[in-house]
Amino acid sequence: MRFPLTLSCTLALLLLTGCDKAPPSGSEKVAATHAPDITLVSPEFGTFNTEISTTASVQPSPDGIVSITAPVDGTINKIHIAVGDKISSGSPLITIRSSDISDVQSDQLSAKAAYTQAKHIYTMNKELFKLGAITANDLALSQSNLTQAEAMVKGFSQKLNYFDAASDQTLTLHSPINGVVYEIATHLGEKISNDTTQALVKIANPHKKVVVATVYEKDLSAFFVGKQVDIKLENSETGPIKGKVTYISDVLDPDNKTIKVYIQPSIDSSELRINTFANIYSGTEKKDVFRIPKKSLLYKEGKFIVFVKKDNQFTPLNVTLVSDDPKDSFSLVKGLPENTQIALEAIALEKE
Repeated sequence: MRFPLTLSCTLALLLLTGCDKAPPSGSEKVAATHAPDITLVSPEFGTFNTEISTTASVQPSPDGIVSITAPVDGTINKIHIAVGDKISSGSPLITIRSSDISDVQSDQLSAKAAYTQAKHIYTMNKELFKLGAITANDLALSQSNLTQAEAMVKGFSQKLNYFDAASDQTLTLHSPINGVVYEIATHLGEKISNDTTQALVKIANPHKKVVVATVYEKDLSAFFVGKQVDIKLENSETGPIKGKVTYISDVLDPDNKTIKVYIQPSIDSSELRINTFANIYSGTEKKDVFRIPKKSLLYKEGKFIVFVKKDNQFTPLNVTLVSDDPKDSFSLVKGLPENTQIALEAIALEKE
């Protein structure tokens, strides 16, 4: 009878022992499995020169863009250009098929007929005035009617010349300036209307450009109207181009907490091609911060994260990025506890 009692006590002891050890959590599993393989670094705290930098792109200046709109209702029949094309003043842009063209031509014919009639009446009235058959006011009125009829004919002719009507149903729009095709906002077969607010094509003056920087809200204090900055173009073999901040947007991008800053280059360099990318440097400031390897920093869901080692575990910690110079392999951050260690490669833990 002692065997069952002994077995029961043994089972009870095993159950009690199991209750003292909870199953390992996911983070503990990561620590237990990978802790020996994760290289640790100790963030360096001190006063550093933080160079404020950000990315930017070269864009056409707003006052250097010409928008081409449809003067009539119709359908896009042909597109003569492509984005990036260099064109001259008078170059064909878009051909539109429209029934309005025949209406203008009919109006022109009517205006020509009215002009012929007005000219005949004026010529006759001049002779009648010489004979004293009509008054000077009658002659002046016929002359005024002739002038108006002549203006109507000229107006319709200029309109048709602007349309460059190739037939009774089509017209071609031309570029009013020398420039570069910046945007085409239509396509073949699209039905369009005479809407002055809807641009079909945008032509940019290549000599009027602005650099648009995307600045984090935390770095905005380093930029103000009139501030001199350096513009370093990607793949450029020359030094940076000087620029001046001319405008700072009032709109904050809620997703990435950035604001548009507009910079006017000091020179019209041939390297400043529209849509090329650049880095903007806005001087240096001294700040008390932590210096960590860039690969220790992870950007996720709008936040910067490092993995801090504590009690043989790696815990994600949000930090504030102070400086991230593209020329340096280290970043400067705030928000780390002193005398702590972090994972050298944050992405290795994130994958887990």
